[in-house]
Amino acid sequence: MDVQKRHIEWKGLPLLIVLLACIFWVTFAVGGPIQEWLQRGVDAFYGWVKGIMTEGWMRSLITDGIIQGVGSLLTALPNILILFFFLSLMEETGYLARVSYYMDGFMHRIGLHGYSFIPLLMGFGCNVPAILAAKNVHNEKERMLTMLMVPFISCSGRLPIYLLLIATVFPSHKALVLGSLYLLSLCFSLGFAAVMSKTRWFNMPADCPIHEKPKLYAPNWRHIGQHIWMRTTDFLSSVFTVIVLASVVIWVLEYFPAGDLGQLESSWLAAIGKAIEPVMRPLGFDWKMSVCLLSGLPAKEAIASTFAILFGTDGTVFSAASAYAFLIFTLLYFPCVATINTIKREINAKWATFIVIYSLVLAWVMAFIINMIGLLLQ
Repeated sequence: MDVQKRHIEWKGLPLLIVLLACIFWVTFAVGGPIQEWLQRGVDAFYGWVKGIMTEGWMRSLITDGIIQGVGSLLTALPNILILFFFLSLMEETGYLARVSYYMDGFMHRIGLHGYSFIPLLMGFGCNVPAILAAKNVHNEKERMLTMLMVPFISCSGRLPIYLLLIATVFPSHKALVLGSLYLLSLCFSLGFAAVMSKTRWFNMPADCPIHEKPKLYAPNWRHIGQHIWMRTTDFLSSVFTVIVLASVVIWVLEYFPAGDLGQLESSWLAAIGKAIEPVMRPLGFDWKMSVCLLSGLPAKEAIASTFAILFGTDGTVFSAASAYAFLIFTLLYFPCVATINTIKREINAKWATFIVIYSLVLAWVMAFIINMIGLLLQ
């Protein structure tokens, strides 16, 4: 790599970091007040429905199950829309392609091409289209490795639980904590590629470097609006399908067999949570936190709805260490079913299974380390 290209690379990376930091700050500065307004609306609607319905299991299902679960996600919608806007803006102006040029030298050092970085940034929206975008990487092994990197990128499905937990446990450091999660997401993804590129499955010379810097374009606001609309409707469709179903399932497990949410300790949900709690206890997680993670199997958004059902908005039950360990576990453990199925379809079942096992082990180890450090610093 020539001196001029290296200079441009190290000039572009700080700019990318500053840009992402600004995006996270704006996400909370602008979205935070709107989120609080929406939360008051959800609380008012919750109280109104509870007041007009007769006490019983149906009222509890609608208010404590569906409204609490779905409402926690809808209140995060302003922040998600802001993130969607900036991702669409960077994509439409050609800045994502420019980033691939900036990152080309670094990506070659870990055995990949600069174009492999574009799916990673797209993964902040959704992992599934990001994996499909990796088809544009010409080298077969690079293409496979790029697809396997994407699940470590924090998709928008994880954002609601970040926003919910960060707001309650880290109210004075919202942007810093959120930014650290996205930075660690990139680090874990790139670190995974650096290790795997040295193995016999992916050890190969990278394609030719990118010599021509991609041009930037004036944004087409109509296209940006279309991108935001598509991503938002995808998010809302998951809220009113998968998340409603997940909220109902969690409520049923929480309500029965006692027929009373006040007897949570004797519920089916508690039995499931306590069965897996011994494995999660070293991470600082109780059975409720374990159940929240378990509910994220169909879609990560379900973690936030389950969290709201079990904890409400009370973050005082978490220490800073256990809360951050929970966020890291949410970030790293295997992605939603749709993402795993896409990897299975685009590569094969063996690598899809590998990602599930590897990410789960990595999430457990990293959460354990964070919790241990927190205990030592107490």
